[in-house]
Amino acid sequence: MSNNDHMVQARNAAVEAMPRVDPDSAGPDTVARVLDIFAAHNLLTFGFSHPGATGPQAGDMRKACTVIAELASHSGALATIFMVSGLLPPLCVSYGGSPEQKADLMPKVAAGKLQLAFAMTEPGAGSDAAGIATEAFANADGGYIVQGEKIYITGPATADLILTIAKTSPINPKAFGIVMVPKASANLTVEPLAKLSGNAMPSCKVTFDSVSVPSTSILGGPAGLENAWSLLRNTGSLERLLVAAMACGLARAATRRATEFIRERRQFGKALRDFQAIQHSVVEMTTLTKGMELFLENAVQMNESGEDATQAISMAKYFCSEQLQRVVEIAVRVLGGRAYFEFEPVSRMYREAPFCLFAGGTVEIQKMLIARTLSI
Repeated sequence: MSNNDHMVQARNAAVEAMPRVDPDSAGPDTVARVLDIFAAHNLLTFGFSHPGATGPQAGDMRKACTVIAELASHSGALATIFMVSGLLPPLCVSYGGSPEQKADLMPKVAAGKLQLAFAMTEPGAGSDAAGIATEAFANADGGYIVQGEKIYITGPATADLILTIAKTSPINPKAFGIVMVPKASANLTVEPLAKLSGNAMPSCKVTFDSVSVPSTSILGGPAGLENAWSLLRNTGSLERLLVAAMACGLARAATRRATEFIRERRQFGKALRDFQAIQHSVVEMTTLTKGMELFLENAVQMNESGEDATQAISMAKYFCSEQLQRVVEIAVRVLGGRAYFEFEPVSRMYREAPFCLFAGGTVEIQKMLIARTLSI
């Protein structure tokens, strides 16, 4: 299937889902309905969703970037649901799950019938993953007890399983695993936190107060008790690529909206598009968006080549997330006071844009990763 086919599928899914999603509030079944729509349009089926696959297969990340950019051009909330539930946790399972876990979980995810969430960030550990304090240690029954707290975690309010990064050894400080904690577990508390935007899929504080899980909850089985680091390196890089794609989609939408507005709006007896200052503003938006798309395409190509794509992906994430802020700011200025009101889509885009500065690692983290590739 071509890149254009994927774009059309995503556009059709977005058009169908938009009337059912208020991006700033969460209905009880919002995420489930959206995932059903995504599945019906074949958006959740990837090579890595096959139980026998390990990690992305040929064309997977290009499709993922195409879809998330198109969804973001309609709604940042839709793009977030797609990334947080349909892509990143399933990628973790594909990379690190046992054959039995993949066979059980992956078909359900691809069908939109299983929601997964990924929990890493803690009050004292964000970008510094080595500072994670949540623990998962064996108990006398052969299972595990999970103790700790996560924060700013998107998805657990509706997830069936929360893929939780936890320390798994009392003597090895570098031993981390991923524990699949059922949302229905006793002593598990999930508290939604109000956000600037994207509340259709809440981000939450998650507290594990001696939560008991069976041994089968360790992703990858016994061999997975200490393998979270390599898995995080792989999925972390792909998350940055997806965030860059999301930024591109939002920038396209803001540029398109500003262009439509200046064609329709008249002031002083003529259309706004006839004012040179306004023309230059839209030219700047269009140029920045094109630059973002070129950075993204370069990163996708590098990722597909099999070479080390760290620099290309981090540059794309850095450039796209930063320039998105400028693009939406110009859109607000072009639309004037109208952009200050919630009924105007640019108002939502302006609130959604900062998400890209932090998701997948801050801009400062990207600069650090790029510096390493430059040997400075």
